[in-house]
Amino acid sequence: MEELAEVKTENGNIHENKPKKKLTDAKKKEILFIASLLGIPIIFFLVFWLYVNLDSLAMSFQREKYDLTGMHLYFTFENFEMVFTGFFRDGDLLIALRNTLLFYAVALLIVLPISILMAYFVYKKILGYKVFRTVTYLPTIICSSALVILYKYTFMSGGPYEAILHALGKTYEYPLVTDNAIIMLLIYNVIFGFGGNMVVLGGAMNAISEDVLEAGEIDGCNWFQELIHLVIPMVWPTISTIIVLSFAGILSSTGPILAMTQGEYNTQTLSFLLYGYATGAVPTISQDMYYASAIGLVMTVITFPIVLVLRKVLYREGKE
Repeated sequence: MEELAEVKTENGNIHENKPKKKLTDAKKKEILFIASLLGIPIIFFLVFWLYVNLDSLAMSFQREKYDLTGMHLYFTFENFEMVFTGFFRDGDLLIALRNTLLFYAVALLIVLPISILMAYFVYKKILGYKVFRTVTYLPTIICSSALVILYKYTFMSGGPYEAILHALGKTYEYPLVTDNAIIMLLIYNVIFGFGGNMVVLGGAMNAISEDVLEAGEIDGCNWFQELIHLVIPMVWPTISTIIVLSFAGILSSTGPILAMTQGEYNTQTLSFLLYGYATGAVPTISQDMYYASAIGLVMTVITFPIVLVLRKVLYREGKE
């Protein structure tokens, strides 16, 4: 049934307006279904992102104070003073920043170019490419804990690394308990860091028109020229997206530090320090959630404008 809405004009006359439609049962069920789908994600967003981040923002400007009546919170910039002192002096934060930038540089300058090259050769269907693709992607399927254990025992006493050194007549020393521990973590990230990028880049390359590559062959392009002048420009939107997303997490770049070294031997990163200060689960780091909140806020303030500028540069007209 349709109801007629009545509208009263200025002279007092009442006129019937256009019919006002009622919601049918099917439309109500559709709205209820959409609301049920969106409701849970919205609740999760409000609780686990908005509330957590607002609470973290407030905590970055707070410290605890104890008196005869108990514990009280007071407003202060002390947390930020500690952060800038740690960054600009020879402390844990300065070492953590250096290691974080090292992990990011390795991912951007070593892992990504090699991933592009490997994805290209898989795309060209070289001999044994199916086996190669499976072996390369396998580490992303296997539990990371298993990979860490395998990597650690490879270099532990009695492992292959010790046998190779003894065969060469050299003295064995467990590399994860020396000043070279950070290098071992970087090597781990390189070895097991190709899988995800290869899948994304491989999918982008498979969307390239064969006509483009055939035109390149007619013009006499070798494989390197084809990769540089045809393939990379065609998949540039995917590559630029990977760079922007990775740069958004530049100050959270890390490796399996908790499982490998517990942050000892100068291997801590910013994200590892945040974990330690927030949870107190690291023996060498005392829990301090207010300090951790300040570190996180400073990292966000530094990263956000840089990401916007980088996005503007990479997504310029003709590359988007």
